[in-house]
Amino acid sequence: MSKAGRTDMLTLMAMRWNQQKVSNLATSLSRRYLKTTKALEKQLQNLESMKAELAVTEKQLEDWIRDVNEWAETTTNNPRDAAALASKIEMLTVSVKRRSQRLYKDTDSNKGRSRIRRKIRDEKGVLTATVEKYNSMVPSTEALCLQAILSVEKAWPWQLPNSESFDLRTKRRAFDLVMAVKRLQEEKKILVTEMNHHWKVLSTRSDSLKELSCLQNSPLGLSEDVMKGLQSMFRKKQHDIGEMKTHARRCYQHVLTGTETISFLKVFQMSLLTATLTALMTHSEAPSRLPSIYHLHAPPL
Repeated sequence: MSKAGRTDMLTLMAMRWNQQKVSNLATSLSRRYLKTTKALEKQLQNLESMKAELAVTEKQLEDWIRDVNEWAETTTNNPRDAAALASKIEMLTVSVKRRSQRLYKDTDSNKGRSRIRRKIRDEKGVLTATVEKYNSMVPSTEALCLQAILSVEKAWPWQLPNSESFDLRTKRRAFDLVMAVKRLQEEKKILVTEMNHHWKVLSTRSDSLKELSCLQNSPLGLSEDVMKGLQSMFRKKQHDIGEMKTHARRCYQHVLTGTETISFLKVFQMSLLTATLTALMTHSEAPSRLPSIYHLHAPPL
């Protein structure tokens, strides 16, 4: 295939792809709206389940979101570093305690004890730096004390999901759920706006084609046969747009509920009323020539 042939083929494929997108826009928006609605319901259920499991209120949830935002602003580390540091702290603490217990139990020479003490000092140094880094990443209520974790046997803060002080991972999980709900709610609003815009574009295009199909005299001095051909082409395009409007109205009314349906129906009724009045004024002498799309009746609100 020559270069010109490839260019023509790519142009035809792009035109076909764009035509399919225009024809299937109502179906695509409706499916995406349904998918977003189901995802939003699932996220809301997960959020309510987490609130019931942890017994938190809306105010506490807002405080958690604020804590996570403050933590994100004060640190430039990877969000997974807190969990990694927590695991490292547990490992180092267990290692230091185990070596301290073995100091006089498994060794009977000063050389062996010196080697173990050196390892304990090294691990304590690493543990101190890790604890300081962890404390800088979490709220003050979840900070760790090096002497306390080495001397007292107690559960770690991140292992107490029902305690008054929740760990950062739990707060981040709640934060992710809240942000997911907000994103899906915003996406639903955007989809409804796109549906309304799509309907208005179809209505405007239909009105423009109707005006062009009603032209009797050619502004460019075209012959009568050419004008008839143009009017026939405009009527065909107007018929195609009418079918697209009918399909879009059916799809959008099927997925929209409540106030969204009422808003859409108001837009539909206004556009239908305007088109009908224009058609009656234009075809006052021949009302039987009205296109079939203008015989549709808008459902009552």
